[in-house]
Parts: sequence; C-alpha cells; structure tokens
Amino acid sequence: MSNRIKLVATDMDGTFLHSDNTYDVTRFKKVLSKMKAEGCNFVVASGNQYYQLRDFFPDYHEELSFVAENGAFVKDHKDLIFAADVPKQ
Repeated sequence: MSNRIKLVATDMDGTFLHSDNTYDVTRFKKVLSKMKAEGCNFVVASGNQYYQLRDFFPDYHEELSFVAENGAFVKDHKDLIFAADVPKQ
C-alpha cells in the first residue's frame, strides 16, 4: 500500500489566497509540477463561482480540479462531473 499523497484540496479565500486575492504564481507552478509528477491532484474548493476561480489559474486551469459554488459545480481537469442547474420554471 502506498503512503503517497494523492490529492490536495484547498479553500481559496483566506486559505490559499493572500488577503489581496493573490498567490505566489511562480512557486505554485513549481509545486504543481512536482505534484503532477507524483500523481497528486490539486483541487480548488470554494463557494465562489467556477469562472471566478478559474481566472486565478488562467494558463493551467485545465490541469486542476474544482469543487465550486458550494459543491454545485464539480470539474475534473477538462471533464464536467456535476452541475446542479436550477430549472428556468
């Protein structure tokens, strides 16, 4: 049995992001590269909307997974897993 970390999930506001809504992009890209090489998935988890979250990772959002909108929208890399749509009626 492997003791390797296979997934890291983080909230954005007040956790991953600095108070000015930024993060160390260069450092994160290096860490993400190492995570991918080890088979570890990075998950952005937040109550915020998917497109708002995606904008934080413009060049590599398709390399990440998202649990957005308090779980109402789930995307794994390029694949939409779940979207809780409200009927128009």
